[in-house]
Amino acid sequence: MAGLESIYTAFGIIFFSFTALFSLFSLLVFILRLRPWCNCHVCRSFLTASWSKDFDNLCDWYTHLLKKSPTGTIHIHVLGNIITSNPENVEHILKTRFHNYPKGRPFTAILGDLLGRGIFNVDGDTWRFQRKMASMELGSVSVRSHALEVVAAEIQTRLIPLLASVSGKQSNDGVLDLQDVFRRFSFDSISNFSFGLDPGCLEPSLPESKFAAAFDAASKLSAERAMTSSPMFWKIKRFFNVGSEKQLKEAVRTIDDLAKQMIEQRREKGGFAAKNDLLSRFMATVDDDRYLRDIVVSFLLAGRDTISSGLTSLFYLLSKHPEVTRAIREELDRVMGRAGGRRRRRRRGCHCELWTDAGNALLACCALRDHEALPAGAIRFQVLSRR
Repeated sequence: MAGLESIYTAFGIIFFSFTALFSLFSLLVFILRLRPWCNCHVCRSFLTASWSKDFDNLCDWYTHLLKKSPTGTIHIHVLGNIITSNPENVEHILKTRFHNYPKGRPFTAILGDLLGRGIFNVDGDTWRFQRKMASMELGSVSVRSHALEVVAAEIQTRLIPLLASVSGKQSNDGVLDLQDVFRRFSFDSISNFSFGLDPGCLEPSLPESKFAAAFDAASKLSAERAMTSSPMFWKIKRFFNVGSEKQLKEAVRTIDDLAKQMIEQRREKGGFAAKNDLLSRFMATVDDDRYLRDIVVSFLLAGRDTISSGLTSLFYLLSKHPEVTRAIREELDRVMGRAGGRRRRRRRGCHCELWTDAGNALLACCALRDHEALPAGAIRFQVLSRR
């Protein structure tokens, strides 16, 4: 009997030792793949933050490296990430073999607190369901007409009057930060379109919106997670609820509270099918309130910075190329007439109301269809985590 017990004990020790050795070996392989001690100039610059001496932000540094790379692709070994600006690579990853490049847990963990199960943070059937639903809703005439009405109203009642209020002034009172103005414009528009909520960011006094501030903070702090040399750092801070993770938690709570309030109000009023904002449309299909919040917040994220960045780049280019500005004005005069007035045009199957000022601003964007609307050095990134 004692002999059997000795054998069992020996086998237990052997099994435990083997498990421990295998775990250590797996950890070693994982660390070797990450190459945390990599001494190449890219990793050395990243770890020591020496890149910040010459560049204002990480994306500018990445752009510099990508321009120097003959393949338009770089590898940050210490992060286990590959970054590419090669159009063929981007098409391969995002279109041709999209199913072969899941986001994976490291990526979804970074954005999980803000985006949850939104379309930018999921794979497989969940992603396909949201994409199908979004395509169906965004393709409907009523939703597109609603979007045009929201944007046109924001331009006519807020954007143009704000710009006109400082036009021609010679003092500092006549100076506006257009990038900030366009961010406010896009946030008002996308919030109204997504939630049916008007934050009023573009009011003449340019007030600070609690929701906009929380959304900005949550986006910024979530992005900073990806810049840490190891996810362990931000996970430890989140566990102890300190520093940036505490700020992120508070910002996300503000977003959650507002989303919950909006969803509860819609459920009380009912009549989802009669409304054209995205939240109401999705509520007709989805019953899970948390899932609804994640879906709509993802659309909010998608619409805000893309619109403001595009408009900022557009008007920056117009300021550098007055001949293009003249061409736009000539086309506007041809299409709408110098007297302006209200016109109704049919475009791609949906009715659009074009007012003199609002229509000019909207049509100006269309007039640049033959011109690059982004800076020449703009890069579209796809970061792949090695798994």
